[in-house]
Amino acid sequence: MFALAGVALAVQLYTARHAIREVEVARLQDVSRYVSENLTRQLKGLNEALTRISRDYRASALAVSSADSSRQLHLLTDVIQAVRGLAVYDANGTAVASDRAVDVGRDFFAKEFFRTVQGRPDPHALYLSRPSASDDEGVALHLSRAVFDAAGQFTGAVTATLDDEFFAFTLRAALFAPDMRATMAHADGEVFVTVPSTGSERMANLARPGSAFEAHVQSQRQNTVYEGLVPATGRERLVVLASVKPQGLGLDNTVVLAVSRERSEVYAPWYAQVRLYVTLYAAVLVLATGLRLFERRRLRRLLAQEEASQAALQLTAARLERALDGAQLGLWELQVDARQLRIDARGARMLGYGDAEVVRSVDEWTATLHPADRAGNTAAFASHLKGASPAYENEFRVSVGNGGQFVWLFSRGKVTERAEGGAPLRMIGTFMDITERKANEAALADAALLQKRSGEIARIGGWTRDLATGQSQWTDEVYRIHDLEPGSAPDLPRTLDYYTPASRPLIDAAVERCVQHGTPWDLELQIVSAKGRLLWVRTQGEAIRRDGAIVRLAGAFQDITARKQAALELERLNATLSELSYQDALTGLGNRRLFDDTLLAEWARNARQGSALSLLMVDVDYFKRFNDLHGHQAGDECLRRVASVLRDALWRSHERAMRYGGEEFAILLPETTMEGARLVAQRLLDAMVAARIAHGASPLGPWVTLSIGVACVAPSADGRPTTLTRRADMALYQAKGQGRAGFATDETPASVL
Repeated sequence: MFALAGVALAVQLYTARHAIREVEVARLQDVSRYVSENLTRQLKGLNEALTRISRDYRASALAVSSADSSRQLHLLTDVIQAVRGLAVYDANGTAVASDRAVDVGRDFFAKEFFRTVQGRPDPHALYLSRPSASDDEGVALHLSRAVFDAAGQFTGAVTATLDDEFFAFTLRAALFAPDMRATMAHADGEVFVTVPSTGSERMANLARPGSAFEAHVQSQRQNTVYEGLVPATGRERLVVLASVKPQGLGLDNTVVLAVSRERSEVYAPWYAQVRLYVTLYAAVLVLATGLRLFERRRLRRLLAQEEASQAALQLTAARLERALDGAQLGLWELQVDARQLRIDARGARMLGYGDAEVVRSVDEWTATLHPADRAGNTAAFASHLKGASPAYENEFRVSVGNGGQFVWLFSRGKVTERAEGGAPLRMIGTFMDITERKANEAALADAALLQKRSGEIARIGGWTRDLATGQSQWTDEVYRIHDLEPGSAPDLPRTLDYYTPASRPLIDAAVERCVQHGTPWDLELQIVSAKGRLLWVRTQGEAIRRDGAIVRLAGAFQDITARKQAALELERLNATLSELSYQDALTGLGNRRLFDDTLLAEWARNARQGSALSLLMVDVDYFKRFNDLHGHQAGDECLRRVASVLRDALWRSHERAMRYGGEEFAILLPETTMEGARLVAQRLLDAMVAARIAHGASPLGPWVTLSIGVACVAPSADGRPTTLTRRADMALYQAKGQGRAGFATDETPASVL
């Protein structure tokens, strides 16, 4: 019997240990998943940035260094938090642009990250180098893309140097226990960053023969769990390894994350349980041995031994009571068929029912449970009674005394008697008060939430506000941004007073929605600090619920003034570049790209309005002869004068003259019928006659003349804009065939597409 009890205890302890391990593995996997998702977002963002930079350099000569390019890279480095450097290299490894001015002109051909790209350039690949020592005594990890010219030839590479401090902060924010350790490494084993750092990990390699890291990489699995000795620390640890290689990026290598905890810390509750079970088992075993000896004596001394037996039983009961008192456990017994629950005197005192044992029906007992816990507790009982679980275990809240305050209990029990058919008859278990532990867990959860919200964005401040008490907590960074000395956080109205008049309504509305409906906010607003500094800040907040009610607000606060200014400057530069990309450099008119975009937009607009759209294709007559006689410089001046005549002859603001190519111009006339288009064409011909631009080689006369093709259509949503261009071209050819110096019209009905 004692052997079976020992086996049962061993099985119970094994099950408890396995459960602890599964819970801890799940928590470590959650941390690994959070870090993996964060790393994936950073890699995707960096890939988009590198792709855009490589596209910008595709048509330029990389051999020419540009100070503007380096300044743009410096701006991007300030904006992108995950990098500490951006550079562009030509095909020979020379830095032609860099956020670090000292690197421009340096030769990086011998660097491994450049040799990898130069050795096998692939337009679809994103290259991840192995970690290497950097100039500032840190560890450098490079992310690169190859740059190709318009002909598809390799012309260089664009590289981002990842910020190890940023990723260290990301890893540190995910740690939920003091004994945790997180490492980010290359698939070859080189360590990029480890937290907490002891200073000995720099350039360390985890890919040792027979190591868990090597086994994980060779298995090609997404996640691996390892428990045992970790050579890097010389300690027994529980480790979760995860491979990060986002789909669709063309990443040529894998980043491996390792998140671990000390085994001794993970199984500390289990060790305490083992000690308790061993103590109880030993006590019961000693007691049983004494009873056995007592039984033998009883056979020899009948009456005298009976009295001694009674004394021994009383002593045993007292010892058991003391053991249960020491463990602060209450006993309960369930008669399944009668649906009655008996609680011993100790348990009755714990629950405020007095000093005598209590017998209640199952329904009466269930009614004292917290409404949110009743369904779960019933399901846990039912699972064990059906044999689906080895034991009943559950944590729940129960009212103390006659419907008073709720306390948390942890209860465990097992079926001890079944009928011949297997139906449960009797069940015995224990329970203990865990209210204090639950309160500590809630406090730790609140602290972890503050750390998590504050750490999601690197180097930001965190804050919380209790809605019941009105008390607030700020981190030192929030005080620094407001130019305040750390101390008691101001109340909510005073906090909102720091926002500018334009920003105040936005933050007031966001706070109100969050308090009333739990709607989170993420805003970029302006504040005036206590010292009068005008700052851009990113403010985030969300509601914290308890038992379904909003009890607290928590969030993050970040000074983004430098980033905002850089972003605004970048928007201005992009707007300037966009404007230049639509302008013909010679004539100042819109170029072919502007014509294509304008035609698409006007086609859609005129289709919605049901109005006609006309197009004039204009060609300078005998322009080749003009160039042959006067030279190309004179030809350019002639085109500029023709463009000026066309621009001045257009009277309506939405009529656009654009250079279509060479000596050919296109004039788009929205909301214009064929009759109106003919009037505009004749006006252009008259304006050219009045301009009297000398030709000298035209068989039509001494002056420059024009040939014009006129077309008009009624656009439809399913029609093609190229129909209008084709008709205008055909009319232009007709005008040239009729002798030039005039216009011809496309006679196809405007509604026919």
